[in-house]
Amino acid sequence: MKIEIRLFATLAAYAGHGDLDAGGCLSFDGPATIRDAVRRLGVPEQEIKLVFLNGVGAALDSPLKDKDRVGIFPPIGGG
Repeated sequence: MKIEIRLFATLAAYAGHGDLDAGGCLSFDGPATIRDAVRRLGVPEQEIKLVFLNGVGAALDSPLKDKDRVGIFPPIGGG
């Protein structure tokens, strides 16, 4: 199974960690959740505010399937 992961804002620094390929994808041999992907990339869960799975809000325990797209955002402030 291959999923596309995008890390935004301050989390983009973790894109160079783990097993992301040049296209921003992670591969899993068996069942996996978004939390499994986050752990493989070394992203601290406390730094995550929003998670999207195929454009829809999701939880870290959401199961993944082949060709899913995951977006992960930190808390973002602004005025």
